[in-house]
Amino acid sequence: MASRKIDKQMRELAQLAYERDLSRCIDVLHAQMSEWKDGRMTVWDIEQSIHEFHNKIARSLYRSYAMNDTFLAVAFGVAQGVLSLNDIPESEKAKIQDVAESINRGVKA
Repeated sequence: MASRKIDKQMRELAQLAYERDLSRCIDVLHAQMSEWKDGRMTVWDIEQSIHEFHNKIARSLYRSYAMNDTFLAVAFGVAQGVLSLNDIPESEKAKIQDVAESINRGVKA
């Protein structure tokens, strides 16, 4: 039974990480829209930002969280800084930390 409970927690954490990461990216887009409204960006600049968000950022996040193994999605959320190791069930914490560190090393390489 503990396995089912952990699986459920990990699914919930993957969903939470996806939501937080997507929100973080939408906040950037929102700030750009504010710049456009204030006349600091052209309509073409904001159109390009929306296009890049839809075709690159949102799709990449979807692949990282929704199409990935739950364990990897949670590790990615930790690597992205949208989840804390304190959020992770104790039994999974060390493994998640190792994978998150590997992800971060891969990004820096």
